[in-house]
Amino acid sequence: MSSSSFISAFEKRTNATFDHRLIDDFANRELIPLSYLTEKDSKWILQVDLPGVRKKDVSVTVTRGHVIVKAKLEEAYHVSRHGYLTKFESMRKVSSLPAYVDARKISARFKNGILTIIIPKITNGKKIPIG
Repeated sequence: MSSSSFISAFEKRTNATFDHRLIDDFANRELIPLSYLTEKDSKWILQVDLPGVRKKDVSVTVTRGHVIVKAKLEEAYHVSRHGYLTKFESMRKVSSLPAYVDARKISARFKNGILTIIIPKITNGKKIPIG
């Protein structure tokens, strides 16, 4: 098997195996940035890597059950794939919100190419002291 046919077979299998949302969106010409979700005591923290983006070109929208991050690249990014050149000018990431969060209190900050979104948890219970 030649290296080019191996790469082609590997790429087909990878595209079939992974959820389409993990692979850059060639049809809409949008890059999908990496993100990391971590849990703290009273909140979730979603960090999204947005290299090559300015703060003024980032938007965060909260919809029912999702956080949508959109960002315009400072400079277009070009990818050659299967003999076609694709020009990417933006990034877009849709992340599902964890259960029991207070969507009204979500906040975000952007520093050094990293968008940090703070998602407060809803606390339904009350701590009871033990005597």
